Amino acid sequence: MSEVRSVVVVPTYNERENLPRLVPEVLEQDPRLDILVVDDDSPDGTWELAEEMAEPEPRLHVLRRIGPRGLGPAYIEGFRWSLDRDYARIVEMDADLSHPPRHLPELLERSREADVVIGSRYVNGRVSVVNWPIRRVLLSYFGTVYARVVTGLPVSDATGGFNCWRREVLEALDLDRIESN
Repeated sequence: MSEVRSVVVVPTYNERENLPRLVPEVLEQDPRLDILVVDDDSPDGTWELAEEMAEPEPRLHVLRRIGPRGLGPAYIEGFRWSLDRDYARIVEMDADLSHPPRHLPELLERSREADVVIGSRYVNGRVSVVNWPIRRVLLSYFGTVYARVVTGLPVSDATGGFNCWRREVLEALDLDRIESN
C-alpha cells in the first residue's frame, strides 16, 4: 500500500446493517488507512452506529449531514473534510460492499503512478455487482459506453464510484462549483 495517509469516503443512507462488516474490512487493509462515514441522517440509525463504532476506533470518522442530501453532495463534503485534514489520497467507495475493500491496496498502489485511479466492476468481460436488477446493470454499462464515446477516455466503468484521487487533483477542482443532486 501507499506510504501516505489515505482516507476512504463512504456516503451512507440506511446502511446500518453493512457498517459492522464494512468498517473492519476497510481498516484491516492498512494501518495508515482511515475511513470517513458521511451519513445523510439515516432513519435506520446508521449515524448512531457509526458514532458508537468510532468511539474506540480513532481511524473511523463520522459526518452527519442534516441539510441538503444526496450522493454527490456527500462526496463533495467528504472531499472537503479530507483535504482540510491533509490526506494525500482520497478514495470514494459505496457502503453496500459492492466495492470489495480487499482491492483498496491495489487502488492506492496504482495512485503512485496516476492522479486518478478508477476501480471497475467490468473487468475481463465479467460484471461484478451485488444484488442489482438487470436494468441497473444495463444502465451502468451503457452509461459507461456513452461516457467513453463522449470523452474519448478509455475507462471501463465511468459510473462505478470506486475511485482514488490524489489530493492535488481535488485541490485543483473548484468543489464549490460542482453541482449534483
